Amino acid sequence: MRRLLLIVLLTAWPSPTRAQPPADTGTDTDTDTDTDTDTDTGTDTDTGTGTGTGTDTDTDTPPKIAVVVAGDPDETLRNTAAFIESEATSSGLRVPTDPALRAAMRGEPASEEDGLEGLRSIRRGLGLEPRKDLASYKRIGITAGADALVVVRREGAILIEVFDVSAAQFYEGALQFDDSTSGERVAFVGSRAEQAQLRWSQPPPPPAAGPEVNPSEEKADESRAKRRWKKAWPYVVVGALLAAGVTYLIIDQRRTNEVGPPLLRFTPGEE
Repeated sequence: MRRLLLIVLLTAWPSPTRAQPPADTGTDTDTDTDTDTDTDTGTDTDTGTGTGTGTDTDTDTPPKIAVVVAGDPDETLRNTAAFIESEATSSGLRVPTDPALRAAMRGEPASEEDGLEGLRSIRRGLGLEPRKDLASYKRIGITAGADALVVVRREGAILIEVFDVSAAQFYEGALQFDDSTSGERVAFVGSRAEQAQLRWSQPPPPPAAGPEVNPSEEKADESRAKRRWKKAWPYVVVGALLAAGVTYLIIDQRRTNEVGPPLLRFTPGEE
């Protein structure tokens, strides 16, 4: 009976069971709630309202010229210079604003005291060889504030040349007034005046660099000279002493060989 009761109890006692994984019912309930809420709407609001007006106010200033008559300013040369001046202003070139200054450069006689007698004196000194009066032309050009001088002179025919005030040199070539047209004269003067104006704006050339001296080489030369002096100074001293001794002997020998002044011997009774 006890055995039967024991068997019944053993069979009725609950045995420990392993936890089983849930049955795969085929309904994948992976509720991945990763709701990427990237709301980049791509509405780039860069309106690009740049207000740069781009109005470059750096207007090119036309070059300034002055017309000067070289040599005897007869009426024909003065009228020619005035005509060339009018052609230049019509083409856009600038000229001195003082009419008395322009008249003095053409050789017009002074009607009143205008303070330009010095300029007239310089103009009268201009000869028929312009290359010999470069300094005078430069002074006239600086007085007129011009980039270039248009020189009108007579050498058989009436010639036109252009002088660069900054470089103090004449441009190559001369133009005959009678054989040229107004367009040719304007182009001849204008191109050279523009080049002369550019020369003023160019920066001065840098100073010429001297030879580079390596500090190590300089120190080596100094040490070499010191070593030579340390070796040579005894010989220098001995040579100086020898030269002094020889000089003393020569002077002393001259003193012993010197003949004294002649003496008159007086003997009584002799004439």
